[in-house]
Amino acid sequence: MSATKEIEQIDKLGVIAGGGKLPAYLLDVCKNKSIEVYVAAINEQCDKFLIKNHPEKQTLWVDLGSAGKIIDFFKQNDVTDLVLIGSVKRPKLSRIKPDIKAVQILSRIAFKALGDNDLLCALKGELEKEEFKVRAVQDFCDNLLMPRGVLGDYKNTPTDRKTIELGIQASQDLGKKDIGQAVIVQNGRVIGLEDEHGTDALIKRCAPLLKSDKSDGGILVKTCKPQQDTSLDLPTIGVDTIQNAYEAGLKGIALQAGYTLLVDPKNIAEYANKYKIFVVGVDINHFS
Repeated sequence: MSATKEIEQIDKLGVIAGGGKLPAYLLDVCKNKSIEVYVAAINEQCDKFLIKNHPEKQTLWVDLGSAGKIIDFFKQNDVTDLVLIGSVKRPKLSRIKPDIKAVQILSRIAFKALGDNDLLCALKGELEKEEFKVRAVQDFCDNLLMPRGVLGDYKNTPTDRKTIELGIQASQDLGKKDIGQAVIVQNGRVIGLEDEHGTDALIKRCAPLLKSDKSDGGILVKTCKPQQDTSLDLPTIGVDTIQNAYEAGLKGIALQAGYTLLVDPKNIAEYANKYKIFVVGVDINHFS
């Protein structure tokens, strides 16, 4: 059976929800598709306001280390298909307070030694051992994927192509190290690399450098890690990213087409137009 046919036959879905607006968007999509959703919402990560209307009996609020509770919750409700969605700020190991199941998992995957992608892949493997099928959010919301070409009214120039090409190479090199997905390039050099604090923190960190050189506003380039499991943690931007880009003095944003999630594409385009910033989706394998 094809993956598309499998998705069409899903009538019950488990969601492990972190931060950001994507979890709420997925819930709305599933509601429209008559898919019953059970949410394991991570305390101090998932926004309570965004999922406040979700049925209480289908929502479990848990700490990040409550692996046993999460697994039991889904199994008790006959859930077999899962989506891991939303940002998760990786805490210090001492703050996780893992339950017995989490301790077993963490001992097997060497938590402190792994980057984010390795950690998520290991977690996916553990869930599959429990007979869950981990799905990609884009299987349910493919309209959120960044298309090839410009989103909005403002286009990148031929000169920008060289800057974007440099950014693609730098972001791919960064991704191979499982550190981050985004870089900022200005005047032919990389001035900032994403770390565990995320893309918006990168933009704010580079703002003084961007503003000090008026000859080129700089470009944010964000691509999927070469080794990325595309069912987990695809690059994501939202309206906040556009707002931060404008405030920092960026002239544009280049994203890997087909491998980047847009939280509210319509508003992203409107804000890009408002601030005269280009947002372009590029095929990184055929760009130079």
